[in-house]
Amino acid sequence: AASDVYKRQGKKVPLTVSDFRNFVVHRVVNVAEAAEILNCSRQNIEYLTRTGKLHPIKSSGKNTLYLKSEILKRNWQ
Repeated sequence: AASDVYKRQGKKVPLTVSDFRNFVVHRVVNVAEAAEILNCSRQNIEYLTRTGKLHPIKSSGKNTLYLKSEILKRNWQ
């Protein structure tokens, strides 16, 4: 992919606010969405996080966010 070429060459690729929003909308999930994907309870998601089996990308108070790809990967294990 073109982004891999840029990475190897050390070139900066501009990221627009729209690109970032699109990434978040399609690739980031909260606890409730993770629980739905894994067909389990929110408490189970919190347990998996506490035991180091899931890794949040951001956590503050009652809000925790995960990469959707990690949740989907966990679904196959």
